[in-house]
Amino acid sequence: MIFGNKHLIVLVFFITTILFSCSNEDVQEANEIQDFNLTIIGEDLQEVYQYDYESLNNTGTQINLSSELGIKNNYLTLREFEGSLSFYSFSNSAISLTQKNLATGRITDFPNFYTISAERSLVWGINDENSVYFGLYKPLGSTNLTLRIVSFADMQGFDVSLEFGIRRLYEPLYDNGNLFITYLTGSENYKLVVYNVDANAIVKTFEFGKEKPSFLITDLGNLAVWTQEGNSNTNLELFDTLNFLSISTSVLPMAQPFEAGPINGAIVDEKLYYQYVYTQPFEIESGPALLDLNSGDNTILDIVGLINKVNEDEEISIRPLFGQYLSDINLFAISYALQNQVGDEIGGFLLVSLEGNLVVQRNLEFLPTYFVD
Repeated sequence: MIFGNKHLIVLVFFITTILFSCSNEDVQEANEIQDFNLTIIGEDLQEVYQYDYESLNNTGTQINLSSELGIKNNYLTLREFEGSLSFYSFSNSAISLTQKNLATGRITDFPNFYTISAERSLVWGINDENSVYFGLYKPLGSTNLTLRIVSFADMQGFDVSLEFGIRRLYEPLYDNGNLFITYLTGSENYKLVVYNVDANAIVKTFEFGKEKPSFLITDLGNLAVWTQEGNSNTNLELFDTLNFLSISTSVLPMAQPFEAGPINGAIVDEKLYYQYVYTQPFEIESGPALLDLNSGDNTILDIVGLINKVNEDEEISIRPLFGQYLSDINLFAISYALQNQVGDEIGGFLLVSLEGNLVVQRNLEFLPTYFVD
């Protein structure tokens, strides 16, 4: 069974890092403190945690989710839908879901929600408030792509056959009743299928040939698709999400290819906020950047300089793990591991403004793996 790679962040850190102690203080350099709350999910080697940060007081509350929800840190994946977190776990040949509504605190369990038969190979799962959607191969040993839809109400489900003999299935994206599924066919052509959950039907199939598609949903609710073949410029095409008709096309002067499937980024006010991947060897793998879709100006924040300053000021040693643009608060978040453990603190996060200024630096007793935006 294949089901995500969320544990790479935790395992790589604990395998390669030698820990020792030193002192630390929180850093906050913003002239005007924004009023926002931020929830962070993460884990150590044993348990899963939630951290609720309040900017006005520069304080936070840590919750042990392993104790509260009964989940272990070897859960398969975490999905978020409209402020509700769903933790997927696997045991005794079955998938279980544990959900927590962050606004109300309500906890809902779906033990042994879906039993995996010996005839299927599960790749991923994603959900809305009504159903879970599993991407899988069947029969076992094949790469025949099937979508399995299981209702929360009665635990009953049905299959939708998508394509026989594919080469690779990528992460899904769910938005406003549409499930976006990207895969590479057996003839090595890329496809993006849109399954509408209300119509219970495939409403659009995009065929890109050899051009690798990457996509996201914009702040206006449109589908933005990037394609690139080789190391040439990147093509951007916008589609409406009602009839999936083309709205506009443009060529962007950026040679960096995105991975196929959903992009870790956002388009807000015709600017793309994303993670720039540095050519290696370099001090970090990726860092925050923003691209003006009108002018083509690409701004890459000096995150190395910022990290070096934090390390010097706080006498710590940060190793970035992953970054994410948080559209609700208009800041970049960066998760990090502490290569010099500070008491019980082994990781933390940075919040960085669009100008590259440090807004918040906070050490934590776990490694952040997910920012709730």
